[in-house]
Amino acid sequence: MYQSGGVRLAPQARSERHLSGSEREEISRGIAAGESARQLAKRLGRSPSTVSREIARNGGRDRYRAASADVAAYESGRWPKAGKACPTAFSARPGGGKAGSVLVARADRRMVAPAVSW
Repeated sequence: MYQSGGVRLAPQARSERHLSGSEREEISRGIAAGESARQLAKRLGRSPSTVSREIARNGGRDRYRAASADVAAYESGRWPKAGKACPTAFSARPGGGKAGSVLVARADRRMVAPAVSW
């Protein structure tokens, strides 16, 4: 514990599947040089869809910035994530939101096919 009373958080480790900051810098430089997403992907050893999604998700070719893209990626991967907008969404379920009771409630219902009139 720190003198101020806080608890030291473990640094967030990124998966190798996710783009690194240096890969984002390469994407930014490639865009500035006029390279296509396919050319960038080939050079980085990534899928073209990964690179094009990264560019589209972070402002497009005109506004892509590696630093802001990296911060956005870091922030979107942080836990715990924010809850749903409606905090009472689970309490409206049968059984107060307990998964087992929902399954039991569903099993008790009878499925009846609608009558078809010819």
